[in-house]
This record gives sequence, C-alpha cells and structure tokens, in this order.
Amino acid sequence: MWIFLGILAYILFWLVCIVSYTIYYLTRVIQITSFSQVLYTLNAGAEGAEGTIGAAVMGFFEQYWLVLILGTVVLGVYIYLCIKRHKLKKEGTELFPKKVWNRTFNGASAVSVVLCGCLLANGVATGLDAVGYHEYKENVNRVSDLYEDNFIEPGDVKITFPEKKRNVIHIVMESMESSYTSRENGGGYEEDLIPNLYARTQEGENFTAQGDTAINGALVTNNSGWTVAGLVAQSAAVPLNVGNAAFIHNMQEDVQFMPHLETMGDILEDNGYGNYFMCGSDGAYAGRSNYYRQHGDYEIFDYANAAATGAIPKGYRVWWGFEDQKLYPWAQKKLTEISKKDEPFNFTMLTVDTHFTDGYMCEQCPDIFDSQYKNVINCSDHQLNEFIDWIQQQDFYENTTIVLSGDHLSMDGSVGKNVPMDYQRKAYFTVLNGPEYTQNKTREYCTLDIFPTIIEAMGIDIEGHRLGLGTSLYAKQETLIEQMGLIALNADLSANSNYYTNVIMSGDQTNPDAAKDDEPKKDMIEQPDGKTYEDNVQNFNDPTYTWQAPIYVPPAVQPPVDEQPVPPQGGDSQVPGGDDSQAPGGDSQAPGGGDSQIPGGGDSQMPGGGDSQNPGGGTGGDGSGSQTPGGGDGTGGDGSGGQNPGGGTGGDGSGDGSGGNPGGGEVPPGGGEIPGGNPGGGEVPPANEILPPAANDLPAGNNDPAMLGV
Repeated sequence: MWIFLGILAYILFWLVCIVSYTIYYLTRVIQITSFSQVLYTLNAGAEGAEGTIGAAVMGFFEQYWLVLILGTVVLGVYIYLCIKRHKLKKEGTELFPKKVWNRTFNGASAVSVVLCGCLLANGVATGLDAVGYHEYKENVNRVSDLYEDNFIEPGDVKITFPEKKRNVIHIVMESMESSYTSRENGGGYEEDLIPNLYARTQEGENFTAQGDTAINGALVTNNSGWTVAGLVAQSAAVPLNVGNAAFIHNMQEDVQFMPHLETMGDILEDNGYGNYFMCGSDGAYAGRSNYYRQHGDYEIFDYANAAATGAIPKGYRVWWGFEDQKLYPWAQKKLTEISKKDEPFNFTMLTVDTHFTDGYMCEQCPDIFDSQYKNVINCSDHQLNEFIDWIQQQDFYENTTIVLSGDHLSMDGSVGKNVPMDYQRKAYFTVLNGPEYTQNKTREYCTLDIFPTIIEAMGIDIEGHRLGLGTSLYAKQETLIEQMGLIALNADLSANSNYYTNVIMSGDQTNPDAAKDDEPKKDMIEQPDGKTYEDNVQNFNDPTYTWQAPIYVPPAVQPPVDEQPVPPQGGDSQVPGGDDSQAPGGDSQAPGGGDSQIPGGGDSQMPGGGDSQNPGGGTGGDGSGSQTPGGGDGTGGDGSGGQNPGGGTGGDGSGDGSGGNPGGGEVPPGGGEIPGGNPGGGEVPPANEILPPAANDLPAGNNDPAMLGV
C-alpha cells in the first residue's frame, strides 16, 4: 500500500508540473487572453512553428528537468526504503527502531499524496481562471445585443464619394504584427525585424498622438484570427463567427459566402470601381474567391491564374503556391495594366511567406537572426518596402492610397517567447498617402475598424463614420475597443447573437451543417500549415474533401463481414469476383471496382490511390480525396502519392477481383512504412467514415489565435 501511495504521489507531482507549465505556456508564450482563444489555438494552431505541441513538450522538459529528476530520485529512494522495510519486517527486525519514525514515514507518504492533490486542484482552477474559462462558459450560453446596438448596415447611411475618386492598394501581410519591431520603437522584440515597416508608420498614419513615435497596431478580436476571417473583418467589419471547420478546403464557386453582407467591394463596385484580388495561393481555398467575387465582382489573380498565364513556370509550386518574390513582380505588372483603365481601382493583395510554420525562406532572405522565422519576417519587410518604393514612383501613385495591414496575429509559437509577458501584441496597420490624422490621441482599435478607416482614407465621407462594427480612426467617435475594452468586446462577440445568426448569416452556405442546428457552428478545428497544403494540394482542390489532423491510432484490423456464408464467386453476385458485386472486382461496392464508394477503384470516396490523406496508396483506381484505408483491385489511373501505408497492386477491376497485395505500393515522403494493404473482402463503411489506419506517419499539419490557417 505504501509503495502505491508513493507512486500515486509521484503521478500527481508530474501532473502538477504539467499544469503549471501549461498555464505558463498559454499565458506567457502564446499569450492567451480568452478561453475561446485557447480553443482556437489548440485546434487551429496546434502545429505552429516550434510548437504548439512540439515546442510545449520541449519547453516543459527544458524548464522542469531538474525538478523532475529530483522527484524521480525521491520516489526511487522511497520505494527502496519501503521494500527494505518489508524485507526486514519478515526477518523480525525493523528499519526504523522507534515506532514514531515509522509513523512519521507513513504519515509523510499520506501527506505527500494529499499535498500534490491539492496543488493539482489549485493549479487547474488557477489555469482555468487565467484563460477566462468561466467567462467563456457564461458567454456561450448568453444572448448578446451587440449587433442590434452597434452594427451599422452600409446601406442605412449616406456614403459620399469625392469628385475625383481615389484608387486604393490594400496589402494584407500574412501574420504581420507591429510586435516585430524593437522595444525601443514600441515593439516586443529585442531586435528590429521590420525596420522599413516601422519607418512607414512614421511616414504615414499609424493613428498615434502627436510626438508619439511608438508603433501602434490593431487588436485582433475573437473569430477574426485566421486569414479569411481577417479579410472579412477588414473589409466588412464583422467577425467570421461560425468556426473555421468549413474553411479548410477549396470551395465550389456557387457556394454562397454571407450574401446579405455589404462589404467594401460592394460599395466600391456600385460606385464605378474595378476590384482586384491577388494572392500566391489558390484563391478558392477557404472560400476567398467566393467572398471577393460575390462581394464586388473582384477579378481574381491567384495560383491557378498565374500558372495559366505564365506568371510562374509550368508545374511550379512551393509553400502555398508560390512565394512573395514572384508575387510582387506579378503585382507590378497587373497594377501597370489596370492603372491605364478609365476607372478607379481597388487592388487587394495577400502575401504568404510569413505563414507558420517558420515561414518560407526564399533566396532573397538573409540569414542574420537566430531563427528562420525572424529571417523570413525581416525578408518580408525588405521585399514589401521595395514594392512600395516602386508604387511611389508610378504616375498613378498621386491619386492612390496605400493601406498596409497584418491579417491576424502570428500563429507561430516562437513569437510569444520573444515578447515580454505583459506586452499587448497587435496586427500591423498603417495608411500611406491618405488624409492627415489630426487628432492628438493614440487610438485603441481592432481589425474591425480597418474597413471604415480605409473608406475614409480614400477621401470618402461616411455619415456617422461607422460601418459594420467598425469606426473610422479619422473620426472622433470612439471605437468599440475604446468604449468597452477588448475583454468585454470579445465576451459579446463570443455570445450568441440573433441578429448575426438570422440577418448577417442569412443565406450563407459556407457552413452547411449549421442549417441543421439552431445556432451556427463555432467549433474551431486544426488548420493545415503551408507544407501540408503543398503536399496535398490535389485533395484540397476537392470541395467535398475534409482535411483531418494527423493523430496516431494503434494498428487495427478491418471489421468483420456480416456473419453469413460466403457463396462462391460469379455473376451478378453479392460476393467477391462477380460483376455488380458487393466485394472486390467489377462495378463493386467494395475494394477494386469501378465507380465505387470504397478503396481501390474508380472515382472513389475512399482510399486507394490519388493524393490521399489516409492509408490506401499503391496502384489503384482514381481514388483521390479518399479517406479510408485499403488497397484494392481496381482499374484506374496512377494511385500513387498516398501519404499513409497500405495499398496494393490493382487488378482488372472487373470479374476476378482479389484483395490488394499487402505491403505493396510505394509511399512518397511523409508516408511511412507499409504494414500491408487491405487484403480484400468485407463491407467497407460509407465515405468519410474513417477506419483506424494501420499506421500513421503523417507530418504535423497552425493560433492565435489559431486556427490554424489561411
């Protein structure tokens, strides 16, 4: 019993250390301010650079190694004494001659268990309080009137354009924070990673008081912390309060993206502007093309367009599509073309190199800092500065306002380690060649305020100076952050809203499952990073595909077939071998056949080939986008490219169709050893019902704050 108590105390001791470090990591490293942010970070950003999981585990042992060794030594000594005491007692002697020593030893064992249990309970309570769990629990069950009281429909106010309409170039920089400048400049880093962007804040409007040279920036609210949510926040002044589960694949063009919403693109299109959106990735990913085409009829310049028009070499793909050093020359070419048209233009572009994990190091990036992410940020600063220099040399610049903003806070776990614990991280925001900011006041604002600020930066007057949930920073009216504070605003944004659900989201099809419930889905799921997207781009192009974060599942066998005799092969049977069968071979419902719903053959919904995310590679039918294990005998194209074990050599696909050849097929990088394919036989679950893989060596797939992702 006493050995059991010692082991129990040791386990509780480990849990106390883990809970203590978890609190430190969430509040100090990632700098969590709300429980909804915890959920987003764990789901959307669980694989951010240097962690969340990998760095957290490494950091835990780096910080607690000595304590853990001491605790292990104490446990070892304790168990040794217990065993020796037991042996001596059998021999008729005592380890401790005096009874009081025995009682003290036994009492210390019991007290250690109670003490560790109390410390664990206190640590859990402290941790939940530190990340705002109680406030979150209260808010998700509460209905807020935030939208009824504060949301301004653009169609309800007068918006007056100047006689000569100004162009606008909005450069949205992936994960760019004002935090990246030095502490001397008001940033969070010891080094200045963005000297040029800091200089631009002094050149343009950073919305600070006169004489205040510290960099300012935009806070990021709940449900605005991943790319498409950031784009919506900055062009419509609403968060994407439906979770991010629907935003991890390329959406079909006809999917409606918040059709009720009136955005900056809608306003500008109605007033004769040409709208353009450029990015170095697939515009369809996460519905970005849907959003921009449906709200302002934007012309989309994305990876597909660049490949089709020769802007990038044929077959070229890195990172999310192509890197920023190819994006900027393309943007120069397009701006030169559209500036010659007889209409004002709105050109929005999105960079990508600074996406987690670690960013993308191109050949222009210097190696002068102690981490890749720092070097990539610094490289992005220089590339962007050269692009702005080019714009300022063009004839159209005189009548063009430039807006620079980060889409959200970085999801890279290394950022929190570099900034002080009490430092308030903000997204970068600056306006160049716009109206002069005349208020002697440093504004407190969030990315929702960028929408009306851009409108008024173009010389357009907004009645009341507010649109959506945002307030123009040129106006004297207070922003919601200045009125309520970030914590209170986040609380209302996390609460349920009848107006948001029934008005703003009316007709939206980005989250089809929401129609089945009373409230839209708010669950945050893990987002892929750039490497994962690059390796599996074909699957992400399938609008029905749902990416699943890799987790290890112990090896498991195929579930048994129905308990009934298996008749011999042949004909239109329900058994293997026959045409139109329920098992391998022919136009079947099981591995190996034509247009099946299971692994191995044809245009299947399950593994068996293609660039699949789960077991079932090998040579088989065209089974791209598959989701379950297997291999099979199917007629079809090359089924290589699987990321997981399994597969086999496909057969004819009709008539005699035996099971896959266990262990067959090649697995490209990121795959893993092939323990064997699906030997055939048995009914396979419907599409998207995933069987446990035989092994899973998938690479880690995102924060903020984060999922999480583009």
